[in-house]
Amino acid sequence: PPAPRQSFVMVKGAARLLPAEEPPPAEPPPAEPPCQAPGQQERHLHLMMQLLRPQDAIRLAVRLESARPRRVRYLLLVRPEEAGAEAETALLGVDFAHEGATRCTLGMVLPLWSDTQVFLDGDG
Repeated sequence: PPAPRQSFVMVKGAARLLPAEEPPPAEPPPAEPPCQAPGQQERHLHLMMQLLRPQDAIRLAVRLESARPRRVRYLLLVRPEEAGAEAETALLGVDFAHEGATRCTLGMVLPLWSDTQVFLDGDG
């Protein structure tokens, strides 16, 4: 099976996987938020990818606000790379104990079926 792709673009705390045929954006990336160490989001993405099966890819990763001040949380949209695998799409909730953590845990798995409706409430 092919290895998961690791090409992504990050804008304001969200990461988007780039398709293989799409060139990287020409504009420079936005400045990192002051509370983050440079490259921390990239390290988080690589750690999160290690939780996945080899055929899976992160389609979208969004950093969420956490009720606990030190905890770092992400919501991932994950799907296998093979054609026609849309039926295996899932939302994953991933937690880091703190900003510099070297491992993450899977806190939620929500499979998305064709009739699934997801409502996210709040301002985060």
